[in-house]
Amino acid sequence: MNKKFLLFLFINLLFVSLICYSQQKEKIKFGLRYSVKSHQFIFLDDVPNHKMGLASGTGIAYLKDAATANVDVYFVYDYVSGSGSFIENYVIHMSDSSKITIKAVGNSYGDEYFPMFTGDVTIMNGTGSYKGIRGKGKMNGDRKSALDDSAVVNLNFDLEYYYEN
Repeated sequence: MNKKFLLFLFINLLFVSLICYSQQKEKIKFGLRYSVKSHQFIFLDDVPNHKMGLASGTGIAYLKDAATANVDVYFVYDYVSGSGSFIENYVIHMSDSSKITIKAVGNSYGDEYFPMFTGDVTIMNGTGSYKGIRGKGKMNGDRKSALDDSAVVNLNFDLEYYYEN
């Protein structure tokens, strides 16, 4: 009885593994440039220049084949003199009214006037022709000014994606 159960369990695990790994994965690289439009923050009194904030912006994603898409950006951060952690969400509006939502969790390093960014990226979901899209990857980028209501951020994404059935 135990041998039959273990064989059944092994076959089921093998079947589930094959399904998970059989999804066709594609790679995409693209650039994104956005301007901060709204920025709210507070200074904390624990260490000098410790700032936590919430910001949003709008911009353009530069996709393959010279296509572009409008992007809304929302992020929270916890920085000391420009270095620290952030969580950033991007809603990419495609020309056919489809949307893709991406989340980046990462770090800023350097100083507050010329920080650089790295992060792990997750494709959260999509609508329209991108319904069922999922994926992961990396992002990096920089900003060449202090974080204020007119700062411009440049990012590069390297993602692997697939579609869930």
